[in-house]
Amino acid sequence: KPSQMTIERAEALNDIGFEWEATTYRKPLDDKGWQRRYEELKQFRARTGHCRVPQRFIENEALGRWVSRQRQEYKLLIEDKPSQMTIERAEALNDIGFEWVVKPDNDEAWQRRYDELKQFRARTGHCRVPQKFTENKALGRWVSRQQREYKLLMEGKPSQMTIERAEALNDIGFEWEATTYR
Repeated sequence: KPSQMTIERAEALNDIGFEWEATTYRKPLDDKGWQRRYEELKQFRARTGHCRVPQRFIENEALGRWVSRQRQEYKLLIEDKPSQMTIERAEALNDIGFEWVVKPDNDEAWQRRYDELKQFRARTGHCRVPQKFTENKALGRWVSRQQREYKLLMEGKPSQMTIERAEALNDIGFEWEATTYR
């Protein structure tokens, strides 16, 4: 549909200081829903010492989704795109130690899967976890990812695999080539 905006109308709007970008719309900081989740986050922080609520937080699924949404809205705000995040909200979250970018503790997560793989090996006598291992789907995906990351490392490309991790996997008989057990 053709726009009804004319040059004359645009100039008239400019003359009265019309803001053309939608980023100026912000929900007020006293929004009750936002404030309620913010208080829940402060309680979570008091219990855990951090604000890294998992997105699928079983204890309070709404809080997990809300925290994830705050990160998305903040990203939009700093990209100067329409966002419901305000400077005041961002400052309130900063005041309680909110982390805008959260990367999982790769060492901790890697060690957890490595321990699961060792348990699998103790039960089965090998490390050939099927990629679609129904008992532990995450472990199956992790094993496949380790094989890919090792290949990248050997090709001299950026990789999450380290020599130390590769040696630890070698120590338990890890097989680097994917085989037909998938």
